[in-house]
Amino acid sequence: MVNSIFLFPLATLALGSFVVYDLSDDIPSEDWAADNAYVFDWRTAGGTVSQEIAITGPYYYSHQKEHISHQILENHKNDTSVLVVTEGSTVTVDDSVIVKTGYSTSLNQASFYGVNAAVNNANGSTLHLSNVNITTHNGAANVYTHGNTSVIYAENIWMYSSGPVSHGLYASGNGTIYAKNVRHYAGGDRCSSFSGDVPNGFIHVENAIAHTDGVESAICFLQGICNMTNVVGYARNSPVSFSDGSMGPVTGIWKDSDLTAGLLAGFVIFSDSAIRDGSTTILDNTKLTVLGDTMPALWAGNIIAEAHIKSSFINNSASGLLVVANYSFITQDFNYFAGYDQNKNMSPGQISVKVEDSSLSGSLVAYNESKITFNLAEHSHWTGDAKIGYNSAYIAVHLDETSTWNLTGNSALQNFSDADTSLSNVVSNGFNITYDKESKFNSALRGKTYKLRGGGFLRPK
Repeated sequence: MVNSIFLFPLATLALGSFVVYDLSDDIPSEDWAADNAYVFDWRTAGGTVSQEIAITGPYYYSHQKEHISHQILENHKNDTSVLVVTEGSTVTVDDSVIVKTGYSTSLNQASFYGVNAAVNNANGSTLHLSNVNITTHNGAANVYTHGNTSVIYAENIWMYSSGPVSHGLYASGNGTIYAKNVRHYAGGDRCSSFSGDVPNGFIHVENAIAHTDGVESAICFLQGICNMTNVVGYARNSPVSFSDGSMGPVTGIWKDSDLTAGLLAGFVIFSDSAIRDGSTTILDNTKLTVLGDTMPALWAGNIIAEAHIKSSFINNSASGLLVVANYSFITQDFNYFAGYDQNKNMSPGQISVKVEDSSLSGSLVAYNESKITFNLAEHSHWTGDAKIGYNSAYIAVHLDETSTWNLTGNSALQNFSDADTSLSNVVSNGFNITYDKESKFNSALRGKTYKLRGGGFLRPK
């Protein structure tokens, strides 16, 4: 019998305190503990990165139109799908159950081409899913699409998976997914709820509850576009989002959402190869909670990135870290920040953060020639400080006349500007700010020292 899915509207609840039902309440993760405990050595045993395994399954549609209703579709063989839609087909599945078990012998092919996915849509095909329950075990993605003109429309979808590389909604090769009213749970490693992969995947989701327990199991792994509205997401052993700009520009949009991250950072923004420009993260009317005592809300390494925080709240009380930029990147282990010894083609991270109509707290920390630019505008308020973590680095802070900075420590800046020339919107609490008098961006300060509210000073260095 199909699990009925009627998601309540989350927008009015996203920033409140409430109990959210998710799929691990239906199928306890301990029932599939062995499956979820499987750790795959991606670097030595991932298999070829080219497609050698044919995409096939018992429900295979090529150059066809089909409507499947009130059916149970299943397959239990390795390296095969349940439903394959290809070569310009148009298929609709409603009020049905899809079950997939069986392993993938090449996790690279599973990752890049959807081998072993329960549902595989490709080559200019269109798939409509409505009121569908999809369960996968042993390492199989729930729903996958590939190709420039390949599109999936999904509504009222229930997805559960165990085992590695068992993403929920998964797009690569410039494929696109539009989904509404989604519940997803994954217990294994590399099992993001929503994932885009080489070179891009474009995923748009409205109204979702997503819960992952594994390492590198983000709410969204981003290459391309991750456009999320009204999402309640909890990633126990992952950031909310990995944003990998190695293939080109990426955009992550989070609106009216409530997000919790349990490992590394709230948002990890990086490039897996050489440094690139064009990575954008937007939080709009969204709450972010980071649980670990070393976790910043935003982390940037080997990337040139922008973040826009509007009408949002960040709970980083466990760490006190707001933004970190470093000469670092993420390895294929996805559970620590690595250095130059593991990537000789690496560059310092650069991130520009614009804050509007938000009250934030925590430190800005830049390491090893990295750069942070922090702009407060539209009645924003920041309680925190700016620190150079190791070697030289660069931090700039800019305030408009409606915003305030409440210092919690001495702060070392490359550049500082304040639209309020009286500096009355900076409360020092006895701490000092230093700025680079040689920087042309500080010319308005004329190399002088200024007394701040609360007893501290703004001084040249």
